[in-house]
Amino acid sequence: MNRRTSLGLGILIGLLIAAGVGLWWPQGPSEEHVRRTVITTVQEEAPASFLVTGTLDISVRVRLDSSEYLTPDWMTHVLSYAQPAALPLLQGTSRTDVQVPGRVSYGFNVQALSPRMIAIEEGNVVVVDLPALSVHSVEPDLARLRVRSQTQGWMRVFPSDVYEEVRAKALGHVQEAFRTQAQRHLASATQPSVNTARALKAMLTPPLEATGLEAPQFRIWVGDRLSLVPKENDG
Repeated sequence: MNRRTSLGLGILIGLLIAAGVGLWWPQGPSEEHVRRTVITTVQEEAPASFLVTGTLDISVRVRLDSSEYLTPDWMTHVLSYAQPAALPLLQGTSRTDVQVPGRVSYGFNVQALSPRMIAIEEGNVVVVDLPALSVHSVEPDLARLRVRSQTQGWMRVFPSDVYEEVRAKALGHVQEAFRTQAQRHLASATQPSVNTARALKAMLTPPLEATGLEAPQFRIWVGDRLSLVPKENDG
């Protein structure tokens, strides 16, 4: 009986020790803790509510066709006395091409990132579903701007009087052209999404490890595109 009693006590003590170790041993962070850490880290990196994750170097070309009666001040009197049949001869047409390189920054709106877009799976895999990318800023390099104009009619005779307005109109479309071309690239190309996912992984790894999440892995969606999976983290 003494032997059985000793064996039973030994088993009981072993179970109590195992339970005590389990209670004392640090556990990994909860999913709620991971969510708070992700959102807090991203918000701290984006004080303006927009996190820039990459840039694009692009060149845009704007074409403006103008067909109108262009009347320099000194020509007004001549036109006022011209016969209707002669007016087409004075009509001016111009096609101006403006080409300018520049840089566009892109990223995502931090305010669109909510806790329900973050989860933790088995194997310390952190899943983040980021909003779609969008253009943040446009910086045309006007020092490298190129303008080419082709004219017909009397505009050939008076280029200095008629080019300026057409050029100004074309330049007014440059910003819009940059944003349109960049947004089209973000929607079709995979590299900006991959760059964003990798930037987020580098940003989140240290704070998540500090919470007790050992060697976190990431599965990151950018919009509707899966851009980073756990096996890529080994490299």
